[in-house]
Amino acid sequence: MSTFSMFRRPVTIALALTASIAIVSCGDNTAPSTVTSVALTTMPAVSTTSPLVVGSTAQARAVVTATAGTATTVTYTSSSPTVATVDATGLIRAVAPGTTVIKATSTADTSKSAQVTITVVAATSTTPTVTGVTVALNPASVAVGGTSQATASVTGTNNPAQTVTWTSTNTAVATVSATGVVTALTPGTTDIVAISTVDGTRNGKATLTVTATGGGTTLTTAKINFQPATSTTPAGYTANTGAAYNTVSMIGWVTEASVATATPVPLDMTANTRDRGAINGVTDPRQYTQINMQCGNQQTGNPCSSGTLTSGAFQYKVINGKYNVTVGVGEASTDVNSTMQINLESGTANAVTVLSGFVPSATSRTLIKSAAVTVSDGMLTVDAKGGFNTKINFIDIAPAN
Repeated sequence: MSTFSMFRRPVTIALALTASIAIVSCGDNTAPSTVTSVALTTMPAVSTTSPLVVGSTAQARAVVTATAGTATTVTYTSSSPTVATVDATGLIRAVAPGTTVIKATSTADTSKSAQVTITVVAATSTTPTVTGVTVALNPASVAVGGTSQATASVTGTNNPAQTVTWTSTNTAVATVSATGVVTALTPGTTDIVAISTVDGTRNGKATLTVTATGGGTTLTTAKINFQPATSTTPAGYTANTGAAYNTVSMIGWVTEASVATATPVPLDMTANTRDRGAINGVTDPRQYTQINMQCGNQQTGNPCSSGTLTSGAFQYKVINGKYNVTVGVGEASTDVNSTMQINLESGTANAVTVLSGFVPSATSRTLIKSAAVTVSDGMLTVDAKGGFNTKINFIDIAPAN
């Protein structure tokens, strides 16, 4: 054995031992990452018994218990985002009434999570709402000229105001003041209506019955001659000289177009009066005079030489009931280019046509016709709708048998 060989082997053994030691010292002694648990709370505390109100928020707080060095972050989810949403920071926002589960899941170990159940309820409004209006009348039946006191009770949530506005559905029978005082005008019935000032769609009503003074019903009797103010009035008749409708007397002329509307328009017809006298074989004094109800129509016929071209209708206050009405129409002069029509109570369920299609001629210049009609609005309305150049001479109003 050479001297070199004797000294080389110990070096080799030493290197091998050193390498072995180095390999052992490089081994990883770190313990594995472990998530023990996840806990979840909310601030404020939210549960099925402590709900969130729609529009409000709460903060979710997750606590992850894990070995040192393990990530403690979580992801948040909502089982029903239409009820409540949750963002990456855990902010919960209530969207709509219902129940949802907010869940926090460990990002290090998705098998570890925690959850809370949240109930969302609708916001409680403090705004008053109206559910109903009731009306009482004291008394509920009153004679013409008497009064009744209407009172209203408004029910609802959050103590709605008791204020109402008052109306009468038939102001010819009775009117009502802003304070609920009802004044009886003519026999009949009307509904007294109270409308809530909080909610105009909510109203209540009570029916008032108006009777004739003294307890009996005496129907109206009237004989009216249409004439100029300077003409002689036939015996037993009252002259009507074309004055516009008066809301106090409830007698007069209105525009034909406004008949049967809530607000008839008064119309002065005094310039439409005529006095033809006893000419061309007309011998009835009631038909010497007339009021031209229609002038200057688009249909065939001459416009009036004087007076309004606006067609008119006549209204006369009566006690509600059934009447026989006799009407005289015609033209004593040579102006016979008319087609006359007379209607009663147009636009109501009681509408009646007394005469229609009457064309005066040299041998038949005037016409008298009668019809029965029921009046239930306290006003007899006479119009000439459907005719042109209609000329009215007189009208008799008498209770029907």
